[in-house]
Amino acid sequence: MSERWTTVEEIDAARVRFESAIAGWERPAAYGIGWYAEGSFVFARVAAGESHLPGVVLATVCGHVSGSAAYVLDGPALDRAIALLTPAEACTLLDHPNLATWRSLRGQLGDGDTVTVVFAASLDCPAEPLAAALAAEVLAGRQENPDGTTTLWRPTGPAELRLVEESGWRRWPPRLPDQPIFYPVLNEDYAAGIAREWNVPDSGHGYVTRFRVDTRYVRRFPTRRAGGRDVLELWVPAGELDEFNEHIVGLIEVVGEF
Repeated sequence: MSERWTTVEEIDAARVRFESAIAGWERPAAYGIGWYAEGSFVFARVAAGESHLPGVVLATVCGHVSGSAAYVLDGPALDRAIALLTPAEACTLLDHPNLATWRSLRGQLGDGDTVTVVFAASLDCPAEPLAAALAAEVLAGRQENPDGTTTLWRPTGPAELRLVEESGWRRWPPRLPDQPIFYPVLNEDYAAGIAREWNVPDSGHGYVTRFRVDTRYVRRFPTRRAGGRDVLELWVPAGELDEFNEHIVGLIEVVGEF
């Protein structure tokens, strides 16, 4: 394919073209791709509230319009999705994890093998079984509170904590050039482990902070599994940290020190 989208604006324009081509299109709350392994469904990648172009590319190939649904794709169909999304790779300002995942899956497909694409219209108890599994994957490990907030934790060192204090305990500071992602975590034990094992050796002190974020907003960031069962975190791109800070509810507080 000779077409190349070299800027974020060109990628966004491509998304608009794909969405406009689907009559009645309704953007899903989440989508994912995976396969059955030993009787259980395994997601290779999920997205929620982000990566809208790959989502509508998959919908184009699947024939999906709206609602919650699951579709089986064979190798040639996955090839088509890869070909449709490949022009986005020319934009080096963005990572392209969906494209990388699809190519990896394609390399593992033998003759007659398939993958399954799942769309969830909402993350609130979808009736379609695989859409319900997708919603559970996106929201794994969350402490969502009755007041409409989600509790998060973050291990940090004294330098970052000083900047948080200077903000009035309301904002996380901008990332450094070599820090493309802001990582809050989903449970206090994981945060405490990082504070002890990483922040203390690095700076002499490690702190565990706790804060709350608007649930409707933070659901756009799917849960990421960084290791074991409870090693769960969110990945917030550095360029979205200002917006993330605007959705913090109340104050950032220190709940542990090492």
